[in-house]
Amino acid sequence: MSSGAGRRRRRAAAGVPDGALWARLTPRDRTVLDLVAQHQVLTTEQLRALVFPSISRAQHRLLELAEAGVVWRTQPYRAEGGSKPFHYLLGFRGAELLAAQRGAAAPRPSVHADRLRRILESPRLAHLLGVNQFFADLADYSRRAGLGTPFSLRDGRPEGEGLHTWRSEQWITEFYQHTITPDGYGCWYQDGVWLGFFLEHDTGTEPLRRVADKLDRYTSSGQRYGDGLDVARRLAGMVLIWTTSRRREQGLRKALLAKQSPVPVATASRDHGDPDGPAGEVWSVVTADAQHDRWVRLGELPEMIGGTTETGTPRVLRNLATRSDRGRHGRDESAFGDGLTGEERPAHWHRIDVADLVLTAPDDDATITARGASHAAPAGLARHRWPRPA
Repeated sequence: MSSGAGRRRRRAAAGVPDGALWARLTPRDRTVLDLVAQHQVLTTEQLRALVFPSISRAQHRLLELAEAGVVWRTQPYRAEGGSKPFHYLLGFRGAELLAAQRGAAAPRPSVHADRLRRILESPRLAHLLGVNQFFADLADYSRRAGLGTPFSLRDGRPEGEGLHTWRSEQWITEFYQHTITPDGYGCWYQDGVWLGFFLEHDTGTEPLRRVADKLDRYTSSGQRYGDGLDVARRLAGMVLIWTTSRRREQGLRKALLAKQSPVPVATASRDHGDPDGPAGEVWSVVTADAQHDRWVRLGELPEMIGGTTETGTPRVLRNLATRSDRGRHGRDESAFGDGLTGEERPAHWHRIDVADLVLTAPDDDATITARGASHAAPAGLARHRWPRPA
């Protein structure tokens, strides 16, 4: 990618593709392109956690890619002094390559430059970097714990365990036809168990009630003739809310309990101090069952919600999708496939406070997949095959 001493760098003539540049892109380089294209902006350290073995290798290779125009980098100003890490976005040459892979026309340079400006000047830039940091931390833990190397390909699929899938807000929103708008989707694999999850990254700027109201989107589309569970039936994961502090998390959990949603949801705060980050013992499932109201690791969440399928879908949601029976009051009884007894269902119908209800423990036969299951990637959302980086 970089010219040696005493050698001139040759540039392709106008209108002629630079074949030498495309030929020198490694599979890891193309993975970098996919990541910055889908997730808009990533820092040096985030890219190191995702695809590089060390920070020095990341800095060296990313500089070469930036000099070639494959990625574009900038170092934003820090008002309090010092310097922020380099932010990497998709370069114009990289956009040309990805457009060619899709069989589409390359964007005009002015259009691409305007896209970069809108990303960097967006008021949601800090929120976007926070979401990307969450997934980068999961990838970094996978590497340090020896689970596997996320986004490093072998035989056409990711190696080992850990974070196997990461989809952006735009990708997953379009997939669900704008019925839900999570900040990202991930699929975690550990000990033979898959866990799909939708991330809600809370920055602490919204009232707790508004944050809790986001759970309604995962339950119902609000259509007039819907049964109130049309969205929950199609979900391929639980909801994870990553908030700012333990104090805010406690208030949020009270608001979430009042929702009485059948969608499994767990919360965690970023001030926990666990060295394993979001993969550590920081998650607590929102439930009225005192036996399940405790902190667990990310890989233990499937057991806490009654198990998951081979695609990472919580079994309670799969039961909603396979049952169509309605109760004598005309309500869909599959809404209570999370362990509520017949005595507790009328309480829900009459809107008795959820704090007075106790969820039963999951049945023994509704267990998660046993250790030693195949490491093949899940079939994906709604029979959709997840595309992997080239």
